[in-house]
Amino acid sequence: MKQNSFLPLLTSWIENNHSACLAVVISTWGSAPRQPGSMMVIRDDFHVEGSVSGGCVEGEVIRLSQEAMMDGVPRLKQFGVADESAWEVGLSCGGSISVLILPVADTGIPLSVLKRLSVAQHTRKPLDLIFCLSDTQKLNLKIQKPSLSMNFVHKSIYDEKEQIFTLRIRPCNQVMIVGAGHISQVLSQLSVAMDLDVTVIDPRSVFLSKDRFPNVEIKLGWPQDILPNLFIDSQTAIVTLTHDPKIDDPALLHSLDTNAYYIGCLGSSKTHKARLDRLKKNGVSDHLLSRLHGPAGIPLGGRAASEIALSILAEFISIYNKPNN
Repeated sequence: MKQNSFLPLLTSWIENNHSACLAVVISTWGSAPRQPGSMMVIRDDFHVEGSVSGGCVEGEVIRLSQEAMMDGVPRLKQFGVADESAWEVGLSCGGSISVLILPVADTGIPLSVLKRLSVAQHTRKPLDLIFCLSDTQKLNLKIQKPSLSMNFVHKSIYDEKEQIFTLRIRPCNQVMIVGAGHISQVLSQLSVAMDLDVTVIDPRSVFLSKDRFPNVEIKLGWPQDILPNLFIDSQTAIVTLTHDPKIDDPALLHSLDTNAYYIGCLGSSKTHKARLDRLKKNGVSDHLLSRLHGPAGIPLGGRAASEIALSILAEFISIYNKPNN
């Protein structure tokens, strides 16, 4: 399950008369397997989604969550490898983590806050949830719009001196694939496996079906009609894969006017040169054309659809993760 599904899921549990907790990693040291902001949700019947470690402390977090559901008091717990007890309820990997366990209650994380965060995620609007942890018995929190960009290099952070934890609520990265061919099928499923939100667009109904594209959003229509109605932000990659200028070119013309961090085009170097010439004739500047990645993908040397899809996925993930992006 994607991390951006946890808060809506938690909301639905409460609305269906369950008690539940949200557990969040607030700080790490050493080789801890999960980063600050990683979430785990725990229900009163022991149903669990997500994780706060590689599996070595989850049992204790679940136990503490059950206690928090009973008394409504948040817990702040540190797990580490200071001694042999790490093998019992700790991190055998050589690191340490601090986990904040929040019951869904006015004394922890209120349902009204969860609903607001869930709406923000659904509409791809980033928010910062700020916790003052000086007294976990009387937890103070506030919501504010972030001053930092949505890029996940701006991770959730803990100011230990001030005892302030900022949980950065961001939408998942997404990829919009124009064209419903074989490469698109593989790329869409690889992207789902990477916890990306995926939308596939194509005006040709013979190619675009739920059977060919399970677990992703499909949009039947011309990209120039579909793309303006979608949320395209700085966590969006767009890839055109049809080889048909009637479909790809309008998608690129729209994409170049968005904040998408990656715009890739399938095709050979010769095909890409012809593409650039066509776009120039449509008034696109050299500066904008420099944003296009074509031929899309890093050079893996393979020609199979699966290899091409993997090369494209690797390219836009590596570009997103560049420190200066």
